[in-house]
Amino acid sequence: MTTLSLSGGHTGSVLCVDASPDGSYIASGAENGEICLWKRDGTLVHKLVQDQNDCTSVFLSRVKENILYSAVGDTVYVYDLLNFQNPIDTFKYNEEEINQIQLGQNETFLAACDDSGQVKIINLQEKNIFKTLRRKHTNICSSVCFHPRKPWDIFTGGMDCNLIHWDFSRPKCKNQFNMQELQDTPLEMDAYMVNPPFIHHLTASPDGKFLAVALENGQVSLFDMSRKNIFECFTLLAHAHGASQVHFISDSRLVSGGNDSVIALWDINNPNELADVCENLPSNGHPQPLQQRDVNYTEVCKLGQITLTSKINWLKPFVCAGENFIAVANQSSSLTVLPLNLL
Repeated sequence: MTTLSLSGGHTGSVLCVDASPDGSYIASGAENGEICLWKRDGTLVHKLVQDQNDCTSVFLSRVKENILYSAVGDTVYVYDLLNFQNPIDTFKYNEEEINQIQLGQNETFLAACDDSGQVKIINLQEKNIFKTLRRKHTNICSSVCFHPRKPWDIFTGGMDCNLIHWDFSRPKCKNQFNMQELQDTPLEMDAYMVNPPFIHHLTASPDGKFLAVALENGQVSLFDMSRKNIFECFTLLAHAHGASQVHFISDSRLVSGGNDSVIALWDINNPNELADVCENLPSNGHPQPLQQRDVNYTEVCKLGQITLTSKINWLKPFVCAGENFIAVANQSSSLTVLPLNLL
């Protein structure tokens, strides 16, 4: 299959996208509260306008058939796709605009991070607020990610450059990292690399080993989650401008998208080099500056890339009929679906 354009649904920039587990449906959200549901072949199935606030995040349930979660302004709306015009549940717990919603592995809890720096954890079974994660982010909380193997662990990242590892059952901060302190700019890189490492997006590998962090300085930082205290083990020098998205497509492969309009494919399954990185940790468990090592690792890991026409707002890899695809939302009013083998 060649590139497919999903058009005719949105009137403004598409801000977010998700795909159903089997790839049969794609959901997208855009400016001015527009939410669209598409068939895999590009047919527009449903469209609604919830309100005049932007739809900043959508999530198609992996557990409950025909359920869509969306964030519009400061509110989470839940829809049954068989009756798409009116929400079946509404959760208005956030104080400011929500930047991302994410659901845990069994979809008991939904996390919604917002511009106030807070994260609301909603119990979807009891339909009430479970916990609020607050006071750790001093600026916008832009992304949230559940640990795939530890049901009470969650990660948040923000425009204050802080990555925070929580036990949200208490709630308690387990680890906290300031990416400005961890990041070390290779001397040969362009001036863009001195941009502050704001955190735009987080993703965890399905096996729970790695956490990937997309940063405004164009880098994608990889953290090892296999130990009690997570640590940054290496960095991919990924994009010529901010890295806006990063997603695992398997335990060792991931895709990143950036404000340079580039989508890149990576394979981090290089055990010898990764072991060499981890063996050189000092006794305090934190890595030394990885300038040359990061450059080498980028060269080893990068499998390919493709350049589109505008910067990437959101990516969603998915599998359909045994083939890998990526749904892409950029600054246009259309979605693009790419076969992974184009990268």
